Amino acid sequence: MKSDKVSIIVPVYNVEKYLDECVKSILAQTYENIEIVLVDDGSKDTSGAMCDEYKKTDDRIVVVHKENGGLSSARNAGMENASGDYYIFVDSDDTISPDMAEEMVKKANEYDAKIVSSLISEEQEKLGTGDINKVTVYDTHDALKSIFSDGLVVTSSSGKMYAAELFEDIRFPTEMIFEDFATIYKVIRKAPKVVVFEDWQYFYRPNPAGITGTPFYHRKMQFFEVADKVTSGISSDYSDLVPVIRNRITRQAISYYRDVASSGYDDADDTKFIIKTVRKGIWKYLFSRYKAKSKMFGLLIAISPPLARKVFAKKS
Repeated sequence: MKSDKVSIIVPVYNVEKYLDECVKSILAQTYENIEIVLVDDGSKDTSGAMCDEYKKTDDRIVVVHKENGGLSSARNAGMENASGDYYIFVDSDDTISPDMAEEMVKKANEYDAKIVSSLISEEQEKLGTGDINKVTVYDTHDALKSIFSDGLVVTSSSGKMYAAELFEDIRFPTEMIFEDFATIYKVIRKAPKVVVFEDWQYFYRPNPAGITGTPFYHRKMQFFEVADKVTSGISSDYSDLVPVIRNRITRQAISYYRDVASSGYDDADDTKFIIKTVRKGIWKYLFSRYKAKSKMFGLLIAISPPLARKVFAKKS
């Protein structure tokens, strides 16, 4: 019987420093029926040429060159050029464990699941050091609850394998950041089961220039726009999860206010909106599963934003 084919989609943009390590970790997969879709998103360094060289060494590699359109655009282009039964998304500065695809296909078949997830680590040496046999099976509702509350199933598109059919009518939004938050819940809604095995199979390299690594800037406010769309998207079928999302929004607003204070960000309208959001959700947030320290910071912001700003500015 022919094995399932896994398409590993890699958006590539100006990553000549890390690309070789990434591609080698994919080529080292113990599962052989894979294709590697390298999407050169208009790179200005040697990344695009490197992709062409990789293609010469392995006929499982597909290379797509396109004008720069951003991460979402590159992932979408990858899916358009993929032929696998499953998709795995790998960022081009990250690496994966050699048995990631094999274990995910095994578990997809064993549990009849359309989404299989491993754990993600920011420490490369942790790859493969977890418990590959410790498995949790979520139904759709509980998987959604997990991504909205930072549980074992996370919002990130990375570290997961998806049945290609789930993306048949879904694409990552190209006009905004927080593309995973805007997309992955839609995919999970179509999956009766999500399986998580507790082994670190994906190494995420923190990017100082990424969303979480840069000082606060206005575009980060898109989170609230995305969160509103997500809330509307699940409110009819999963109304009990709306408070869970709202707690997530409050937590993000608390984090944002800390970033505003530490970076000296001075947009008055954005700052007022963040404070308003914290005040709106703080009382329910105090009874949420989030850490006491975050709740304390949120309460301080709600009561005295100027004092909170001074405290956070000193901590930076």
